[in-house]
Amino acid sequence: MQKQQANITDKIIAEISELLANEKSYQHVLSSMCTPPKDIIRTIAGLFAEINLGDPGLFPKAVEMEQDVLAELASLLNAPQGWVGTITSGGSESNLLGCWAARHWARKKKKIQKGTILLPLSAHVSFEKARDILDVKAKWIGLDEHFQMDITRVQEAITKDTFGIVGIAGTTGTGVCDNIKALSDLAEDHELFLHVDAAHGGTIFPFLSELGLSAPSFAFENPGVKSIGVDTHKMMGGLIPGGSIIFREKTYTEAIAKNISYLSDSSTQQLTVTGTRPGNSVIASWVLLKKLGREYMLERVRSCMENTAYFVHQLEQLEEIKLPFQPTINIIGFRCTSIANEELAMNLRKKGWALSIYDQWLRIVVMPHVSKETIDLFVADLKKSIQGER
Repeated sequence: MQKQQANITDKIIAEISELLANEKSYQHVLSSMCTPPKDIIRTIAGLFAEINLGDPGLFPKAVEMEQDVLAELASLLNAPQGWVGTITSGGSESNLLGCWAARHWARKKKKIQKGTILLPLSAHVSFEKARDILDVKAKWIGLDEHFQMDITRVQEAITKDTFGIVGIAGTTGTGVCDNIKALSDLAEDHELFLHVDAAHGGTIFPFLSELGLSAPSFAFENPGVKSIGVDTHKMMGGLIPGGSIIFREKTYTEAIAKNISYLSDSSTQQLTVTGTRPGNSVIASWVLLKKLGREYMLERVRSCMENTAYFVHQLEQLEEIKLPFQPTINIIGFRCTSIANEELAMNLRKKGWALSIYDQWLRIVVMPHVSKETIDLFVADLKKSIQGER
């Protein structure tokens, strides 16, 4: 019977493998902020697949591991005593929770029922979803010459109807960090809730100073910051999906926190939109942060930043290639003076490369799976694409 079962399993896996045979290999993926997990993380995905953090009474040790992970992330973000947080399904849920907390805080503190939140044009699409779900108004603020949320325009946009500001620490298109200190000052001066979307940058910026690179002030050292979202499935290399949100204090979670009476432990307040939550993602993050530790993260950031600099150097050797900005983290933008972005992207995709068009340039994310050898292969294909070679 066991042999028969093994044969069935092998047959099913072979069938799935054939179905997915043409899926993109990460070796040629230059557009994603995700990256293949380490072997130990793949093992964890299967071994602990049944753990549900949505029923904490059944898995108390896994709940403790979640708190360990959050404590490590809170430390990276300079969170003060009294912080609270939760692991989420990713940046979109974290941003929804941050906006939800801001709306409730404004209703209680400022008596604003349906106010306006200020968002940079570089904000993730999840904020459009949050606006619609929460039934609030959004005002989009233009960017300055550094691709940051324009502080002067933010100041001019604040009215008695404004209840919150969103700043981005590591934007999708450029990797730029908004001037969070200036946004914090405005939030303090006008009694506004400031949420920081650090889904990508939150596990990069804290390590830049140790590498001798410029590091922005983006976290809780700025007193106006009330919540920060950080993803664990991006630079950390955790399981997909994985995100988190840390709040400065418990007060900001009043509207979100729910007790669920039918669970085995109904005393635990849950802060997530989702009920059932995969424990294996948390366990994977626990291994990465608690067992592999800071050196693991530092080395990943170091490698990506070195490869980003190498990539930029290679691109700058091509006369037809122009960079609209100098990367501050591992996101590169480039365009060609002789071929339209769409045509160049199509030519490169035909050669097997996955990259994206963002605004007026092609966008590349130099994640841990992008090696110097991969960069050399891409640049060679880029030259051929410019010259019209197949």
